[in-house]
Amino acid sequence: METKRLGFFFLFLIVLAAHETVMQKTEARICQAPSGKYRGPCFTDSSCDSTCKKKDHLLGGVCQGFACYCQRNC
Repeated sequence: METKRLGFFFLFLIVLAAHETVMQKTEARICQAPSGKYRGPCFTDSSCDSTCKKKDHLLGGVCQGFACYCQRNC
């Protein structure tokens, strides 16, 4: 009976170790490009973000200098 428990324990450890090596975290890279739809100087991130989401159909946007840059997955 004790050897059966020990066998199950080692089998569980092998399965757990194999599962951990298969699962890897991936991070999405974010790229930025000037907005094609934003007009005028960019003063607030919220207006830039809104334009990038609604008009450019991208993830969002931020002001850099006075230009609006949209963010997308690379």
